[in-house]
Amino acid sequence: MILMGVEVTLLIFDSYSLKEKRSVIKSILRRTENRHHLSAAEVGDMEMHNKSVLGFGIVSNNRTLCRKRLEAVLSEIEANYEVEILDYNWLEA
Repeated sequence: MILMGVEVTLLIFDSYSLKEKRSVIKSILRRTENRHHLSAAEVGDMEMHNKSVLGFGIVSNNRTLCRKRLEAVLSEIEANYEVEILDYNWLEA
């Protein structure tokens, strides 16, 4: 069994309140969970209005599949949302 995750730090453009930030974050989380069948949550920088840390995790028996799905999530976030990925950390167990 492979447990793999990625912790992503995002800079959210044109977010001037926590309400605007939550709207973007909830959209990202719902869309990635539904399209890629993985777990997602906001795990840090919850009180900053233009920055967030999101965590994505997946369980499988294939390491390559896990990595590809998580990389697809990163690509989709940058392509579909007005955010910049500042940093990401891979986690594996």
